[in-house]
Amino acid sequence: MKRFSILFLAIATVAMASAQTKIEKLFNEIDSLPVKELLSKSHYEDDADNPSTYCLFSEVKMRKSDFEKLEKRIFESFKEEKAYNHYEMLKESRDMPHSKFKVPYGSKNEYSVQFGSHYDHNYLVSLFRDTIDVTKRHAYAIVWYEKKQAKNDYVIILRYHIYGNDPASHSMRSIYYDGKQIIDNSGYIVSTVENNKENIETDLDFMKRFGTLRSSFISTHPTSSLVRVGLVVKIVELCKKHHNLLTDNERATCDKTLQELITNNSLGDTFIAGMLEEARIALKEKQ
Repeated sequence: MKRFSILFLAIATVAMASAQTKIEKLFNEIDSLPVKELLSKSHYEDDADNPSTYCLFSEVKMRKSDFEKLEKRIFESFKEEKAYNHYEMLKESRDMPHSKFKVPYGSKNEYSVQFGSHYDHNYLVSLFRDTIDVTKRHAYAIVWYEKKQAKNDYVIILRYHIYGNDPASHSMRSIYYDGKQIIDNSGYIVSTVENNKENIETDLDFMKRFGTLRSSFISTHPTSSLVRVGLVVKIVELCKKHHNLLTDNERATCDKTLQELITNNSLGDTFIAGMLEEARIALKEKQ
């Protein structure tokens, strides 16, 4: 039985991984703050008696001055070392190309929540594998943005706890790279990169190719190291061979994009971070 409710219900039958206790404590703290105002609350589960997937959501608002005392705790809580994937998109990086991050749920992953859609919002998402059932994962997310009401500055906070099937354990998809089929067992769809033999003759050719490689890299799950390494090498190759086609503004845009990839998507991989930095160096070389 599928059920939507405006109440949070205790889910005692699903084991909770202990790795994300800092985030759980943060959420409980937000729930108990007397200075916050609850705007909305919802709970989805696929089965009332023995849920295998759920999505818990709440929306609150508080004065900006009260939120400022909480903001540092939010960042500290989401820096959980045992998370296998992090997504971060902050409004301070609004001048950079934004990536979006989708978290599916449902018995067949038929539902999802997408993060990163609004340039004036801040997003933090952390994923944890379930320590009891390896086919499941927990996703914790918090979103916040400023809003002015009746001459007062408020912050709206959205928080999510999503539990369900780990796409990495439930599907095997085929993708194509350099015209060759590669099996990606991550379960995440990678944008097709097609054949790389296209001619790069103008700055628009460069930007189109660079954008495609960037989107594919962002969409590739971190465990798909073969694909990610191939994509980053292609980015370096493109920058080294054709950087002279770019205008100063295009060059600056690509540089900021590469820095964003290093910061948000290299995930501690020394080789990938080094290659992205090599691409930045190539961009600065003028012929």
